Amino acid sequence: MLSACGFSSPAAVSDPGGGGDDGGPGPAPDASVDAPEPEAEVNLPLYAASNQMIYKLDVDQQTSMLVGPVRRSGGTSVNVDGLALYGHTLIGLSDGGVELISIDKDDGSILTEKPLTPAGAWSGLTVIPAGELEPTPVVLSGLANDGKLYRIDATTGAVTAVGPFTNSYRFFSDLAWVKGEGLFATLTGGTCADVCFAKLDPTTGAATVFRSNLGTNLYGLSGYRGKLWAFNHAGPVLTVNLTTGLMAMAFDPQVPWTEAAQ
Repeated sequence: MLSACGFSSPAAVSDPGGGGDDGGPGPAPDASVDAPEPEAEVNLPLYAASNQMIYKLDVDQQTSMLVGPVRRSGGTSVNVDGLALYGHTLIGLSDGGVELISIDKDDGSILTEKPLTPAGAWSGLTVIPAGELEPTPVVLSGLANDGKLYRIDATTGAVTAVGPFTNSYRFFSDLAWVKGEGLFATLTGGTCADVCFAKLDPTTGAATVFRSNLGTNLYGLSGYRGKLWAFNHAGPVLTVNLTTGLMAMAFDPQVPWTEAAQ
């Protein structure tokens, strides 16, 4: 099974990125319950978001189905600034990136919420499944217009820096872990014009750019079925060649995408 991410939805490259019980820390997703199963035994949908709304996508049938808004127990809807799968648990970053939340995949309700420390506009989210880098899942995030890769402790909510992208690159919108291929991101700055696809070293953060000259409307990345997918805010869902960075249209649900998971 593949885990990937979501991201904030900046209006421009320099914009900063962009939760329920009683607001307490809540339990982290249970790695012993949610540990990834062999891919042959798991056929989870591809989840994505448009601001507050969660969708399930069937890439074979080329369809998307609305699950509902991401909402707290009192009914208040929130935007998500990151989306990923932690085993079978759908997790995200609440609007503004201040909390790590777990989300009911059937109706969008927030099940747990954990404040992140230090506070920041954390955005973009991906999970490296247990056994693919470390014995337990590794949760990674970015910070819009910042030059480092970050790691989130799903138990405590602590955010720590992994390391710099190098070469003056800065985080743009999203991260994605592709099984058997590695960690990918959209970056800006440095030699990027305006946005680049890059492969990241998950242990140091160092970036290797493999395509520049992307537009600023690729808001979501996903690692799904061993492929890298890009979600265009105008609606198209695209596959990305991991060598050239060239994109091919998969289908167009005509949804203004802002996040992607798995």
